[in-house]
Amino acid sequence: MSNVSGINPVGWRILVKPQEIKETSESGIVITSGSYKNREQMANTTGVVVAMGNDCFADEPAPWCKIGDKIIFAKYAGLLYLGRDGSEYRMINDKDVTGTLDADVDLVDPYLAKV
Repeated sequence: MSNVSGINPVGWRILVKPQEIKETSESGIVITSGSYKNREQMANTTGVVVAMGNDCFADEPAPWCKIGDKIIFAKYAGLLYLGRDGSEYRMINDKDVTGTLDADVDLVDPYLAKV
């Protein structure tokens, strides 16, 4: 995976492309843009590692993730940035990674699953 965002993390930071928030719920309700969608995007906790700073996991015996891995990270961790490619990215600390996901696993927002 190449970093086309133009955003380059340094130190112990990780650049993550969050999983896109669906435009409709499982039952077909359209989610409008605005504050709800923005809040849900910030609360998103899964994404793909795009780039890593040179000090990531330096104090660990082995890195928890690598570029291209699908990860779970702390809710509301880091900051949102708009990349050169028009996509949103999150810059998080390496300690905010709480797990990795197999490529075929998608976590479902429990709220949208009930709507």
